[in-house]
Amino acid sequence: MATRKSASTKRSTSRGTASRASTRRRTSSGSLYPRRRASRPGLPTTVGTAIGALVVTTLLDLSWPMRLLLIGIVLVLGLAYVLWRHRAEITAAASPEPDDPAAPTTTPTP
Repeated sequence: MATRKSASTKRSTSRGTASRASTRRRTSSGSLYPRRRASRPGLPTTVGTAIGALVVTTLLDLSWPMRLLLIGIVLVLGLAYVLWRHRAEITAAASPEPDDPAAPTTTPTP
């Protein structure tokens, strides 16, 4: 793929003399910003990969009914966690709110 080279432009100043426009330097890769060095994966990444590999091999060794049971248990636990975290919002939404909070709750009898 061919790259475009920008032509240097000339601008005239108020006195009629020409000056060159400033250009940005580009690195050999063509980007405007310096490239970060690739870092090696840290300990949490390595431990997560190892645990993931163990989970996958365990799931592959299980029968289909056991896999489905395990997936169901994980879904139920996840739903229970979400409901527990948002229990205050759920109870606030379930409680009835009066239409007009300034209105008295009892009506006077004649």
